[in-house]
This record gives sequence, C-alpha cells and structure tokens, in this order.
Amino acid sequence: MKILYDHQAFQMQYFGGVSKCFCELISHLPDGVQAQISIAQSNNVHLRESGLVKGLGNVTMDHRMWNEKHPGRLMDILYLAASKYLDLPTADSQNRRMTNRMLKQGDYDVFHPTYFKPEFLKYLGKKPFVLTIHDMMPELYPQYYGSNYPDIAWKKQLVKRADAIVAVSECTKNDVIKILGVPEEKITVIHHGGPASESHAMVPRIVNERYLLYVGQRMFYKNFTRLLESFSAVASREDMSDVLLVCTGAPFSDGEKALIARHGISDRIVFMHPTDAEMQILYRDALAFVYPSGYEGFGMPILEAFANGCPVLLNDASSFPEVGGDAARYFRFDNGVGELSQLLVEVATEGEESRKEWVKRGLQRLGMFSWEKSAQRLVNVYKSVL
Repeated sequence: MKILYDHQAFQMQYFGGVSKCFCELISHLPDGVQAQISIAQSNNVHLRESGLVKGLGNVTMDHRMWNEKHPGRLMDILYLAASKYLDLPTADSQNRRMTNRMLKQGDYDVFHPTYFKPEFLKYLGKKPFVLTIHDMMPELYPQYYGSNYPDIAWKKQLVKRADAIVAVSECTKNDVIKILGVPEEKITVIHHGGPASESHAMVPRIVNERYLLYVGQRMFYKNFTRLLESFSAVASREDMSDVLLVCTGAPFSDGEKALIARHGISDRIVFMHPTDAEMQILYRDALAFVYPSGYEGFGMPILEAFANGCPVLLNDASSFPEVGGDAARYFRFDNGVGELSQLLVEVATEGEESRKEWVKRGLQRLGMFSWEKSAQRLVNVYKSVL
C-alpha cells in the first residue's frame, strides 16, 4: 500500500505540533506501507531530523521570508500570485508543483493532505483521501480569527469530500460532528503517541529555586492571564515565598510585562527559551506543569510532562481529561481562579511521597499512548477507504 502525503504542514511550520505528529506517524508506519512526502524544499526541523525525504532542499525564499523582507498587503498578494502561476524557485512554488505532479501521476493508493488548502482536489481524480483534524479552534473562536478566516471554508469543503476523517481526540471528534455535521461513522479517533520516558538523574538543574512550569504560547484561549492571577493570589504566602513561575515560548510582550508588574510578581516570573534537552530538565525539576488552556485538540505537553516525571495540573476542559485521566489534578475557572490557586499551594507543600505517587501515575498513563499503535490505527483507516 502506497500513501502520499503533501507538503502543506512541512512548508507552513519550521517546527510545530502538526508537522511533528505527521513525522512521528509516518516514521512508525508498519512494514508493507510505503510513504512518500511530496516536498522539494523545507526548513521544518522535524522533517529534516526524521530523514523521511532524501535530498530535501533548503529554503532560500518562502512566504514567511518574503513577508519579513517586504511587508505590506500588496507585496503579500504579489508573492502569492507569482508563486502560484509562475515556476519560481520559491519553496511555495516548487512544493506546490511537486505535489500537483505526483497527484496527477497517481502512483499511490491513498492521499493524506497535511493541512486544509483544497487545491489538491482538482488533481486527485478518483483516488481516496483521508483528512486529519487536530482541533476546531477557528470555528469555536470566530471572534478572534474572523469570519473570513480561510481554514473555516476549506475545512467545510474537505470534510464533505474526504473518504475518512481522523480526529486526534474524542473532544475534537465531537466538535467536528456538532459544528460541521459530519456523520460519526466517518470519523476515527487516533490519539497521538507519547515521547519515550528517559532518566535525566545525572543532569544538573537549570533553575535552582522551586518553580511551577508554563509551556508554549500565551494567546487568548490559553488563559495565561488567569494563571498569573492564580499565582499572584498566593505568591506572598510564607510556604510559597520562594516559588517561581517559569515560562517558555515567545518573549513577553510589553503588555504582558505590564500585567505581570501590576500583579506585583515581576521578580517571581522567569522567561526561558530552552532547547529540547533543557525542556526535559525543566519538566523533571518543576513542582508541577500547569496547563490552564481553555481548549486544545489534544495537548501534547501533558505527555511530555508525564515522560519527564512532572506532576500535571490541568484545566478541566476540552480534551484534557481524556488525555490526563487520573494521572493529573484538575481545576475549573467557573468561579474564578481560587481552585487553581489552591492547587498551586498543594503542589508546593506536598511531601515527597505524594509527588512520587503523581509521577508514577503519569508514567503509567503515558504507556497508553504509543506512536506504533497510532500508526497501525491509521493504516486501518487507509485500508478502509480502498
């Protein structure tokens, strides 16, 4: 069986969850399944490290680079039009043409696009295709994305044409059914796999103080401001006076710095931009990983925390209970930030035996998520559309 994957996610992201998960799934496909990725140039870290594409070219110009050098709406339109209609050496042009050519050649059994641009439909012919939906964020929060956000229309178009749909969680599946009206029998839930559990006992700490850990982006639905409120409400307690809040992701904006200052906790917040190896140590030594987000299609950092022996505190929302199970502790924001504040104090004051128990639960829960199992389930979906 031959599966063709396109370039979309690997061109859009230099690194990120969608492209990383596709790399993991493709890398773990069982014997007898041949995978091809139609891409000529990419700076995607995960794709390059995977070795899945031989002779993969470096990107000398793509949409992101162009916008950085030539900002403005008119220049953006010029680039998109030129890349689409002219045979330029840009990554966008070369990757699109390679995908279209391989689709027309038809030397594959099932096509699996890695994102939602529907251009491939005109070249697909009668070949089946499988669509993965990671979340329904734009549909659930249109006030932030805008009613003309292209993903919304693209997704509506593709779910009607797809022969099968993969959702990364039951939560995402239910959202797809409710919002897009897709029949339940057309959707298969395939959870992500988890990272391998490794011991880093001999590696020294990066942060010597006690700390709570926040990972990743901080946009509106992530509830980072509520985490700041929760932390500031208990930061002055004697049993919390030495606890920091360590944050990774993009550097703080001026607005975030001002908000932190208004809460009076500027000296208690630490920003870091760790490497992957340093991230594992940050998980290992944290009092807890705190995930206050209001919505995630899956929530890979939960499994990363489990793998590195870190207790986990989760917002009781979206897919989190599905992933964390009884290995995480939960809070709700229904009546303010009090529940999270209480949990922050709990993990800062609990004994070593209690911490070991939560770490043990996390490792046991991690064992339920395997890329090998996920890849085999995906193969079963491919077989079902042939």
